[in-house]
Amino acid sequence: MHDDYRKIIIRRVIYDKQGDAQDNQSPGASPANRWAFYLTLIPVAIVVVVLGAFFFSIVLALFVAVATVVGARLWWLRRKLRRSMHAQSADSEIIEDAEIVEIKEDHKNRGRH
Repeated sequence: MHDDYRKIIIRRVIYDKQGDAQDNQSPGASPANRWAFYLTLIPVAIVVVVLGAFFFSIVLALFVAVATVVGARLWWLRRKLRRSMHAQSADSEIIEDAEIVEIKEDHKNRGRH
């Protein structure tokens, strides 16, 4: 049975350079490159934070406006309901018993007179 396809082969590459400290670092990690990266990263981070605060303030303002409109509408409806309840309680005349009177007219008698 041939199980070569099931084997996991791990390769390890080791760079053993014996020289000064700059030779041991990778080519893109010079101190000048790192400082340039940080100097460009700081303004980008500041711009992102400012834009985030700006858009957050817009969303917050919209939320406050919608909450104010909904709150004012609920206050108005509650005020209207209280006035209606007060007017109804001030009305002391309550109809307890009512009679429906139905009047039927004879259309034939109208035509003869």
